[in-house]
Amino acid sequence: RLLAPLRRNGQTDLPLIPNEIYLHIFECMAPADQPLSDQYVETFSALALVCRFFCSVALPRIFERVTFSANTHTNSTLASRKTKWAGQILSNTEPAMSLALYVKECTFDSWALYKEAKWPFPFESLYCQAMTRMSNIQKVVFSASRVKTDHWEALAELKQLDVLEFHSCSFIDDPPDKELTVRSVWLSYSSTTLTLRPIATTSLRSLKANNVEIALKIVAFRQLDIDYLVLDEEITDIEPLLDVFRHLPSLQNVSFGIAGWALASLYGKLSLKKLFTRLHSFTIDAIDSRVPRDDDDIKMVCFIPRILLSRQLIFVAASIQYM
Repeated sequence: RLLAPLRRNGQTDLPLIPNEIYLHIFECMAPADQPLSDQYVETFSALALVCRFFCSVALPRIFERVTFSANTHTNSTLASRKTKWAGQILSNTEPAMSLALYVKECTFDSWALYKEAKWPFPFESLYCQAMTRMSNIQKVVFSASRVKTDHWEALAELKQLDVLEFHSCSFIDDPPDKELTVRSVWLSYSSTTLTLRPIATTSLRSLKANNVEIALKIVAFRQLDIDYLVLDEEITDIEPLLDVFRHLPSLQNVSFGIAGWALASLYGKLSLKKLFTRLHSFTIDAIDSRVPRDDDDIKMVCFIPRILLSRQLIFVAASIQYM
């Protein structure tokens, strides 16, 4: 435990302020559950120079979340610093190695946007290699980026990796058959996801995808004990959805969107008692869907929770438009 910073007014010692007070002040400045803005990165960088205690608080916050972006036009100085830092990590230079251990979340951003340029390639590989030395990483995000063998190999080295997200990515290479430790995967808005070889992980517990076919491909690849499933799309064909459910009898929480007119066929074919044994919540989102102004259809929407309820907590989104 570090001692509280000394306080003086000229030659006069002032009463010490407990460390807990300082920690509370830092939390009010920038909550720990939120990324630091550029302004507060500068502020915390200045605080790190005040004393050992401030340094021990500020440095983990500054390096907790790191973004490697192909877009260097916005802040070329910062990009240059990150490139230099990555090189120092690979050469086992301090304090770069110690700072790498503070990283909990790493993001690769906008690499797909610069795929025609030749200059980003060596930097991309450099960042992947540096990431393997960030052994405390728990979350990796790819945004508007291509995903290649270098990335997959680096991810396989991260033994604390828990969350993996891909947003608007293009998968250039399939993942190798190396077990990843991830428990949560999010795949959204990718034109090449359906051709992707499923990620090798038996520890997967949470899956979010914007396409039911993607989810089906993942869960059919090997037996998975997924607890939480979100399908972020308006489903019109329920057969693939039912296939996903059949592969995941241990689901506890389910959420998906569905076209209002498709609810009738879902109601006729879905039996929660037969499919699931551990279900706690089942959310059907019919937002912006249109259903006919027919008494039977309206009753069907309203009474699905009562008919299917059996120790499970069922929800049906209420924002349905009637013709």
